[in-house]
Amino acid sequence: MTSSLLIRLAYYPRAYLSGLTWKLSGLGSRLTELKGRFEGQPMLVVGNGPSLNTTPLDQFAGIPSLGMNKIDLLFPRTTWRPSMIITINSMVVYQHAANFAASEIPIYNCWKTRWLIPRKDRGAVNYFYQTPGHEFSCDITKGVGIAGTVTYSCLQFAHYMGANPVILFGVDHSFSKDSKTPTYETRKGPDSDHFDPNYFASGTKWGIPNLERNELAYRTAKEAFGKSGRVIYDATIGGKLQVFEKISVETALNLCGR
Repeated sequence: MTSSLLIRLAYYPRAYLSGLTWKLSGLGSRLTELKGRFEGQPMLVVGNGPSLNTTPLDQFAGIPSLGMNKIDLLFPRTTWRPSMIITINSMVVYQHAANFAASEIPIYNCWKTRWLIPRKDRGAVNYFYQTPGHEFSCDITKGVGIAGTVTYSCLQFAHYMGANPVILFGVDHSFSKDSKTPTYETRKGPDSDHFDPNYFASGTKWGIPNLERNELAYRTAKEAFGKSGRVIYDATIGGKLQVFEKISVETALNLCGR
């Protein structure tokens, strides 16, 4: 039996248990404070692609923004800071737990990853429940749909907070490897798939993305935003994603009132 099949067979029982413990925790009610927080305001959703190395994020400092995963590795090079950081990747949480615990920026990790944070630090971060289904959630207090990419989770947060428009940066949608099944490997050499060569440093584990699955999720998000009269733009420099309307950095600045 292959490792990917074992992962799939174990997924749903673990997801059920995670959902049960999430409900018992009562933490979902804390997410209500995010409802409509940025109603009608432009928001950036910032990925971790190499294009961030040529993206003038300094010019967007102060604009509501969602960062993800190890975005703090970029901070020494920019004055821009996200309003919050969202993570669903267990390997990222395990590798970056100390950074999350020490962060002055609010961290939102999916509930299932709490065990990867030392007990003394678990209260330093916020949590949300990641559902076993792919549906786009308009109410993140009940769960956030899964799609193998944290960008999809960020878009659900942005929708719940009322943002319009949402502007993507750093979502390059281009990796050295692509896999149709859950695949994990040890990185060898510098990381060329992210903005920092030590994002997944040589010798660490990382999950190979499923770009086709990601695209389906992005189309779902686009439809959800459209139904509520809102829009997602893609300002990623040189990005390969062909789901959202492309705009220039200059247009993005104009939309943000800069």
